[in-house]
Amino acid sequence: MKISKRFANVGDSSTLKITSLAKNMKSKNIDVAILAAGEPDFDTPDDIKKKAIEAIKEGFTGYTPVRGTNELLELVCEKFKIDNNIEYKPENIIVSTGAKQSIYNILQALCDEDTEVILLAPYWVSYIEMVKMTGATPVVVDTSLDDFRINIERIKGSINKRTRMIIINSPNNPTGIVYTEKELRELSDLIVENNIYCISDEIYEKIIYTPNKHYSIASFNERIKDLTFTVNGLSKTYAMTGWRIGYVGGEKKLIEKALMVQTHSTSCTSSISQKAAVAALKLDNNIVIRMTDEFKKRREFLMKKIERIDGLKYVSPQGAFYLFVDFRNFLGKKFKTSEDICTKLLEDYKVAVIPGGAFGAEGFVRISYAASMHEIEKGIDRIEKFLKENI
Repeated sequence: MKISKRFANVGDSSTLKITSLAKNMKSKNIDVAILAAGEPDFDTPDDIKKKAIEAIKEGFTGYTPVRGTNELLELVCEKFKIDNNIEYKPENIIVSTGAKQSIYNILQALCDEDTEVILLAPYWVSYIEMVKMTGATPVVVDTSLDDFRINIERIKGSINKRTRMIIINSPNNPTGIVYTEKELRELSDLIVENNIYCISDEIYEKIIYTPNKHYSIASFNERIKDLTFTVNGLSKTYAMTGWRIGYVGGEKKLIEKALMVQTHSTSCTSSISQKAAVAALKLDNNIVIRMTDEFKKRREFLMKKIERIDGLKYVSPQGAFYLFVDFRNFLGKKFKTSEDICTKLLEDYKVAVIPGGAFGAEGFVRISYAASMHEIEKGIDRIEKFLKENI
């Protein structure tokens, strides 16, 4: 069997793979605690669903412009201005089938086989695989050496004439770390100085815990704005994961290149989802606040439970809805990797979590608290039982 060289080394998505296995077990009435996927357990707000139903009844079911409907593009621009202090016009925006496709479009449009892309580990599992799909070389900077913060000198040391871009994610998946204004301004200066591009994945922007604050790197000045692609979406903030809708803003000529990738791959995003997105962006912030307050309760509960288990440590999340737990004290002859631990947990203890190796952080495990409190309690009790019986 012959396959392309670009895809020969592309791996599966651990998050989707484990979540799929767990859901399949659940469909067979196996009691599995699923703490794997980055999917809020809340239902999509009614106002959003009503708008989608209206669109179907009114026959708004055909193709739209590939870039997105004018109504939605204008609202996205307004959102960027109000929330992020970034001035974009509709010509600077593309609406895609999720933030994931926005990132993929950019990488495909701008990366070549002889280029490099800097990733800050731990990174979201799909970044490294999407870079590989372009033929470019991922260059990993390990942030665990610096308490998962940005270290400008380490990043600077990874830049060379082949470096095309860097991908950043704040609030971060899987650690929940939120980069400070100072960190981002220093990084901005480095990016501009070296004339490389930046993808800023801000999908968890509104799921953030006091006193932390979100900053968009593109908002600092025109130079960094022209080099940055600001990626966002509706999946996490409005519990719209299955609606598959995200968007990106960037410099017009560069956005046009990314638009061509979408034109010849998926074409436009679902017309119905775009109508739903319009309703979402018109909602007041109270819905997001209520969701975040609930995530905060789950976060506090989970941290306290982990603190009572000898040998476990975690990264304190400042945003998003994950607890990145350090299991390295339990690696040895029986369990050599975090994947071994997660496999044992799923098969024998019926709890689904994600191995840190998939994020470039071997020995860690990501636990999602986007699940219900009942699911979290059940899952963490099983993890504690696993450690007592196997370590």
